[in-house]
Amino acid sequence: MTQPVHKKFEFGTVFGAGGRIVSAPPPREKKFYTPEEVEEIRKSAQAAGESSAMARAQMAQAAALQALADAAQAGLSGLNDAIFAHKQAAVRLALVCAQKIGAEALERFPEAPLTAALDALNQEIEPATRLVLSVSNPSDELKAAAEEAAMLAGFAGAVQFREHPTLPKGGFEVMWSDGRAEYNPQSVFEALENTLNEALEAEAYHQSRTHE
Repeated sequence: MTQPVHKKFEFGTVFGAGGRIVSAPPPREKKFYTPEEVEEIRKSAQAAGESSAMARAQMAQAAALQALADAAQAGLSGLNDAIFAHKQAAVRLALVCAQKIGAEALERFPEAPLTAALDALNQEIEPATRLVLSVSNPSDELKAAAEEAAMLAGFAGAVQFREHPTLPKGGFEVMWSDGRAEYNPQSVFEALENTLNEALEAEAYHQSRTHE
């Protein structure tokens, strides 16, 4: 015959020496609540729900702001690239226009660079006894203009002209006993182009470092 199972008697709260609680029974689940307690529980649950909803809304707002920031950063990077490409195109166009205008000016006034140089070299060439001017095509018009410019610069010696076929139109070489000066339009345009390209490359480098 099966023996009945007897439930162990529990003494509830057990006190030790000095009144210290050694063990206590677990709190009993409350089954009945007053209307005031029900209202308090309802308010607490509502506050917890509102707090949770607010936290979710703040998280969603932060995610949306981050997405906007990422989109703005991507757009700004694309805008910087577009601005830089526009600058490159503008520089190329300016160089082409300058070269075309310069070539047209030299076509009409091939003696202008040489006469301007002689005027600027007045103190250097004034004591010289001879000038040797090398140009691509020493035409009569160019010779007359160069001799007049040398005279106005204070040079009273002899002027000798030499043909230098490798020089472009407008280019020249001036030699005297104590010095030498030369001008090559093509070299000037190449130097200008290299300088502008270096400036653009430096700007691109600084932009890439800024967005790292």
